[in-house]
Amino acid sequence: MGMIIYLRRASPSDIARFTADASGWEEFAFEEGEDRLDLIDFDKAWHALHFMLTGGADNTENPLGILAQDEEKFGADENGFGGFAVISPERMKAFDLALKELDDQTLASRYDPVAMDANDIYMADVFADDGDEAFEYVTQGVPDLRQFASRCAQSGDGALRILS
Repeated sequence: MGMIIYLRRASPSDIARFTADASGWEEFAFEEGEDRLDLIDFDKAWHALHFMLTGGADNTENPLGILAQDEEKFGADENGFGGFAVISPERMKAFDLALKELDDQTLASRYDPVAMDANDIYMADVFADDGDEAFEYVTQGVPDLRQFASRCAQSGDGALRILS
């Protein structure tokens, strides 16, 4: 087990519904039969990918910082895990625009397991031990993330960010 981040596409009305009353959000988030690009995950590589996108470990005003923002959680347990945080439609649109400006080659150039380890990135010690072999694992979700962000921006949707 470990910490995994999911992003679930959510319309403005879905966001309003679940922020007013969080009950039922899990069924919504993990509905079977949903389009595979309505729910994406980064397994345990989410924090390393956040580092590659933003250059930092923690919260940032950078529009690419949606994976590790510390925002209000809804439906979370007493330890702060579970539940979800909201990424607004406006924030998803800004993320999509910034991500489109970041090509895969530039993103790849930011992969530095030693720097990740020095910044206490989740699982960085494993990535440092695995060296370049871990690069594929860390970046495997990028194509889906690009499509997810584009779909959200085009439709005016936001997302629920779920830490599980």
